Amino acid sequence: MIGPAGARELIQISMINFFRKIRKKMADDNRPLKYARYAIGEIVLVVIGILIALQINTWNEERKENKIEAGYLKEMQEDYQINLRRSESVIKKYELMIPTLSGLIEQSLLEKPTISVDSLNQAYITISSMPVYSSSDRVYNNLIGSGDLKLLKNKELKTELSVYYEILNTLKLVQTTHELELVESFQPYIIEHMDFLAVAPKRIEGFQLPAPKEKDKILEVLHDSKFRNIVTLKWVIITDLLDQNRELEQINKNILDLLQDAD
Repeated sequence: MIGPAGARELIQISMINFFRKIRKKMADDNRPLKYARYAIGEIVLVVIGILIALQINTWNEERKENKIEAGYLKEMQEDYQINLRRSESVIKKYELMIPTLSGLIEQSLLEKPTISVDSLNQAYITISSMPVYSSSDRVYNNLIGSGDLKLLKNKELKTELSVYYEILNTLKLVQTTHELELVESFQPYIIEHMDFLAVAPKRIEGFQLPAPKEKDKILEVLHDSKFRNIVTLKWVIITDLLDQNRELEQINKNILDLLQDAD
């Protein structure tokens, strides 16, 4: 079987032989100039052969690059479909948390709460909840690591990818800040002033904790300014995360639209 290099060589030889016959016939018609024209003809044939070989090589390289690019675009679609689902899931959780936190702040401003102690504790569980967005970046990392990002011809797609990772880096910073607040502010306040059993963030099936003994302790701190500040701080963080996740979701959709148009 003849490989690409061999095929190029055969084409080059065939073309040279073809032009050589034409040139020889033309040279024979004027014999005094035969040898000079023959020499010039040989040079022209070599140049033509080289140009043909280079063009064929360029076509082959472009075909290879197009095939590699198509593979990346297909795999990238899978990544950003995953990312879009994750964005939508995190956003729904934030959208449920914000009204709960707002309601808890409103209850702290009343002389007497209008909901039960169990409902107050259940609302306060939101303080320890921390939905986190995680991006699937396997294809993008491969593009960067291999240097193949240059194979992507769509400049708009490259721009959207750049914007996506700028927003993602900011989001990671805010999520890290949230984790620090959880450890340094929220949990210490719960441990010092409340019954952690009453506001435990998770109940794992098969490993149940005993019922809380002092679930009414939330009533003792409900009107405390520090309690209200803790809840408000959580509200600020969640709304900030919601805004950034919505922005990231839109960029995700833009990237998917561009990838689907490339099919």
